[in-house]
Amino acid sequence: MPPREPDFPFEPAPSLPWDALPALFPGFPRPERWLPLLRLHLSLVEAAEERVRVTAVAPGDAVRRQYAESLELLRLAGTFDGPICDVGSGGGYPGLVIAAVLPETPVRLVEPLQKRARLLVHMAAAMGLENVAVHAVRAEEAGRGPLRGANALVVARAVAELRELIEYTAPLAAPGAIIALPKGSRADAEIAAAGHAFQELGCTLAGHDRMRPEVNEAVTVVRLARCGDVPAKYPRRPGIPGKRPL
Repeated sequence: MPPREPDFPFEPAPSLPWDALPALFPGFPRPERWLPLLRLHLSLVEAAEERVRVTAVAPGDAVRRQYAESLELLRLAGTFDGPICDVGSGGGYPGLVIAAVLPETPVRLVEPLQKRARLLVHMAAAMGLENVAVHAVRAEEAGRGPLRGANALVVARAVAELRELIEYTAPLAAPGAIIALPKGSRADAEIAAAGHAFQELGCTLAGHDRMRPEVNEAVTVVRLARCGDVPAKYPRRPGIPGKRPL
């Protein structure tokens, strides 16, 4: 799996205050519960920084770049009913953020780096998120294990071309599930190049929408629908999707 830090074009903007999030995301109820959890999460990330590096985003930009973008990804994913899988969860963006606002929904975090996986376990416990399970495996391995075909929504903020990301995520999606992938300025070109990957992995393009300017209008969320079968040969062995994308 590629490095976790997203590589989206981003124009400097005024810092977004924490108390702006409930107004930006009125569809997520009980902000009096989840907003303190998100603030706690940031403090846990900062406390772990010397031991485990999980982000290059400056603290002053974190509310917008990490928390607002994670919530916007969830908002644009649309309607789904069932477990969520975050592929390459890193420091918990968006997985732990999603788990905080959807406490009744099982959230599976796939993170291959053992230090980061242990940190995710620690942070989920500190936040009291009983709906979180951490899987310390590569995405290619997760797609051949018990998570295969078991999620109603699959997300990934990892830096990789769309053709590669589809191979990591489609095997984890249940029939009829949504796969939501944020992309930068090359979103249209990557969608155009991914036709064979869509067909090969049983997916169709369900839509693609830019995030709102208040969050990051340079990011487009590409939504795929898992509408067909994913052949048993996918995902291929670790490293191959990146070297030879479909």
